[in-house]
Amino acid sequence: MTGAASDAVHSSGDGPGDDPQRRAGTILQQIAARALQSNLRRVDALADAVRQDADGALSPSDREAAAATAHQLVGSAGTFGFVSVSAQARQLERFFTSDAAQAVAETDREAATGGLASIRRDLLSGPDGPHGPDGPDAG
Repeated sequence: MTGAASDAVHSSGDGPGDDPQRRAGTILQQIAARALQSNLRRVDALADAVRQDADGALSPSDREAAAATAHQLVGSAGTFGFVSVSAQARQLERFFTSDAAQAVAETDREAATGGLASIRRDLLSGPDGPHGPDGPDAG
């Protein structure tokens, strides 16, 4: 662990406002913010792969890499409460793991492109669940 997260964990905690639960919450927020940025980069990489696929320029190894990127997005999004993003990313993973010899239908590609736009929007809106934009705590 490095940077601010490491400093927060290793601080003495002697001050009146040094609540361990607050420090842990701060660290989790920092980790979630980094995960969000990583996930947005994954969305960009997947969008590039969909474009390459449309142009017929997506090699089998690039298709495998895109499937792996989608799989990472599935896990990371789910870990941080983005249930709908995780489900949509799973569909993208299936898109990229479809039989490479089989032509991908244009409607599948359009669905993948639309899914990416939805994923980006959902990531920027915040996690699903009780503390997300549509949960019971939403105001």
